[in-house]
Amino acid sequence: IGDLNYRDVSGPAGKPDGVIDSYDRTFQGSYQPKVTYGVNGGVNYSSFDLSFAAYGTAGSKIYNGKKAVRGADPRDNIEADVAKNRWTPSNTNTSVPRANLNQLAASSYYLEKGDFFRLNNLTLGYTLPKSLLQRIRISSFRVYLTTQNLFTITNYSGFTPELQSSSVLNAGIELNSYPTTRTFAFGVNVGF
Repeated sequence: IGDLNYRDVSGPAGKPDGVIDSYDRTFQGSYQPKVTYGVNGGVNYSSFDLSFAAYGTAGSKIYNGKKAVRGADPRDNIEADVAKNRWTPSNTNTSVPRANLNQLAASSYYLEKGDFFRLNNLTLGYTLPKSLLQRIRISSFRVYLTTQNLFTITNYSGFTPELQSSSVLNAGIELNSYPTTRTFAFGVNVGF
């Protein structure tokens, strides 16, 4: 009670054989997105300029290792939400399995949709009029505010649905990812 349930699908003619083993594995989807897209643009009005760049993917699955054991010791790296909402005799109405000191076998429980849309860059600038600049012998003066990774729209519960992998064997698996940082910056461009 409280453990993940695994389906027996490997018997003769697709009927259960009473044994849960590696033959019961089934295809659940791919980490490679079916669609990758991006959009960017900009507008100018009077002395103001606004530019943006956004991108995203759709149709991928990610194995959320953040929900599973990620270290050699199963007591490490447990999310607070998992610890609070896990199955216990007094908390039976939950989809989070009970605490377990063993590393659980792979399961579709850890698979999530990897779809996302990220506004990766947004910049708002203002250029001072040249008539004002001629008095102080400057040819151009622009101030701007810019942000990177302003927001990401996704239902993925891990750190980021945009995974980088150094190995083909763990592509599409979030094991050691860190959240993508959000940056705000102020800048000045001056031309003489």
